[in-house]
Amino acid sequence: MSKFYTFTFLLFFAFQLSAQKQYEYELAPKDSNTNTYFNTTISDPYQWMENPADPRLVTWLEAETKLTKKVKSRYLKTLDLKDQIAAMYYGVKEQKIKGYVEKDKANKSKYEFKYKTQNSNRFPNLHYRERGDKNYRILVDIKKFMKDQGKNIAIMGYDINEEYDLVAIRLSQEGSDWQELFFFYLSNGQQIHNSLKYIRNGSNLVWDKMNLYYDRYDEPTDNRAHLDKAVGQKLYYHKFGDTQDKDIMLYANSAQSDSEEFKCFELNEKLFFYKTLSHKNKEYRALAVAEKNDSLLNLKNFLIYPHSSTINITIEEAFGDKILLRTNWEAPNGRVLIVDTNTPNKPSEIVPEYDVFLKQVNRLGKDKFVCIYKNGNRDLALFYDLDGNLLHKIDFPEGKKVNGLRENKEDVEFTDFYVSSFYHPDLYYQLSLKNLTFKPSLSVSVPYDPESLETRYVKYKSKDGTEIPMYITCLKTTELNGENPTLLYGYGGYGTTVEPAFDESRALWLLHGGILAIPNVRGGGAEGSDWSLEGRRLKKQNGIDDFIAAADYLIKEKYTSSEHLGSNGGSHGGLLVSAAAIQRPNLFKAVVAEAGPYDMLRFENFTVGSAATNINEFGSTTNEADFNNLWSYSPMHNIKEGVKYPNYLVMTGESDDRVPPLHTFKFLATLQEKASPESLYLMYLIPGAGHGGPLSFNDWFDKVLYKYAFLYHFL
Repeated sequence: MSKFYTFTFLLFFAFQLSAQKQYEYELAPKDSNTNTYFNTTISDPYQWMENPADPRLVTWLEAETKLTKKVKSRYLKTLDLKDQIAAMYYGVKEQKIKGYVEKDKANKSKYEFKYKTQNSNRFPNLHYRERGDKNYRILVDIKKFMKDQGKNIAIMGYDINEEYDLVAIRLSQEGSDWQELFFFYLSNGQQIHNSLKYIRNGSNLVWDKMNLYYDRYDEPTDNRAHLDKAVGQKLYYHKFGDTQDKDIMLYANSAQSDSEEFKCFELNEKLFFYKTLSHKNKEYRALAVAEKNDSLLNLKNFLIYPHSSTINITIEEAFGDKILLRTNWEAPNGRVLIVDTNTPNKPSEIVPEYDVFLKQVNRLGKDKFVCIYKNGNRDLALFYDLDGNLLHKIDFPEGKKVNGLRENKEDVEFTDFYVSSFYHPDLYYQLSLKNLTFKPSLSVSVPYDPESLETRYVKYKSKDGTEIPMYITCLKTTELNGENPTLLYGYGGYGTTVEPAFDESRALWLLHGGILAIPNVRGGGAEGSDWSLEGRRLKKQNGIDDFIAAADYLIKEKYTSSEHLGSNGGSHGGLLVSAAAIQRPNLFKAVVAEAGPYDMLRFENFTVGSAATNINEFGSTTNEADFNNLWSYSPMHNIKEGVKYPNYLVMTGESDDRVPPLHTFKFLATLQEKASPESLYLMYLIPGAGHGGPLSFNDWFDKVLYKYAFLYHFL
């Protein structure tokens, strides 16, 4: 155990870097390409990298891969880090606590599924068994599909039809958001020899006996599936055994633009829709319901509301014809409405807005629901009946997050939920639906003492004086001496709140004296819908300022110093940490940016960049105010000649079609060309991977190892 806590792997490179160290890069070729926006002409010398077939890109990527491998080969004592990460991931043990009440077997799933790795260089296979059977059987053998398709294949999910012993498996090539459905009999594990193509990540599937409702898109252009936007969304009805060309089209997207999609799902044996409708050349948003029908859908709108990017309404639960809605409409912190589908457009408030942010509204059995609020550094659960009467209240501990507190079945007496933390695995509890009391249901042991760690909740002032909340997790014995290795993590977009969740590699960082700091900057949803609007579109710089101010706070309060401070973020977080590092290059020693958009002037040109969600979040270069704003913070466009930026590791999936890797290529090429060669600028390119999609065990472990080797070395 003592070896587990040693610091033997702090030095990961065989060579020692001095202040005068100059890195040499094989610079990418440049073109004379320019783009003009509102009489402003901007050079884009690496625009050729947007063409994956350009032979220059192959040559440049080979050079970058060679450089990354060269640095990696000089690591020292990586076996220690490998062993310790493995000990963290496999050292968690769970055991049911005496007194735990098993749920009624009739209410459990008929089948059990698990993923199992046969080859660490491939994605896991899917195994299953009927509940009560001793052994699992293989259902989906990835190797067979790889042989047929000739590319990396990953299982992205499955939709079970227990009544007819069927399952639809979602498969993706190269981690793409494009998916294909394959069908299997669960009675014997045999594949049904037809499939459904051109569905997307997020496409909805609804079983109807042995048949299926699903939404699909037009077939993408050859060799452009990873770059072009998906268009032509329609809802189809698929009859069991038919080929896809015989499927019946039931509904076409009614929005004026392909930028907006409809959503369809099932509640209480009915189909519910989020959709757009037009009236007198004006668009509105609508919630609609329809009885299942295999040839014609009669959609009945039960709530029509303004088409506004600032209004969110979510269908949460259905109790008969009464629908519970969570919304920020005229209530930035959120409230709960109830509407009867038989009396449309007459919603009534059942739970008012409070001075804390409403995160979730979940069903609890036959006649109760629970509202979960973010109350500073703790979660608050308020339990109600269908008349809106408050039945019970639970305050959860500070620095924790409650998950899974819901029960859709009407005839059960107990349900399970769990509580998450930054520094220990999930803790499970059982709730009595009769008296709303709860008790532990699982005991968890880990290869360290979780009581040695804590999460602090602080507020600091941003550039404009706004108070920003931040989690700081560290050992209780941490001294504020300004020398602690500190990782500042951020996301900051789409109204998403970063909340306590356990990650074994982060826990290892903490056990070795590292600090994990997570600010919930504007643009996220930590303080309600107005908070997200204050970091959206023309106000995107607010979130960047908030992140920079978090770093300043950590240094001022002597948690760390610029020499020991690093940042990390993925997707929108990759943009956030990169914009902050480019604007304040002396503030950070190292940055790990994963799958981020870095050329904000051309983000909308590819795949989902022009989707309504992204236009609302960032704007469009067709609007002059948006263009000027995007240009002001776009990481690639703000790299200056000769400036020493932090040591940089950019990571991306080779087949990412949500944020195409061209962003990473262009950004890195610009850094290597312009920035001071005193810093290291590396790329970790993951073959056959999408936007944070599933990886083979080897690819996943190698990515985690390389990421933390980089951070440990520099910080």
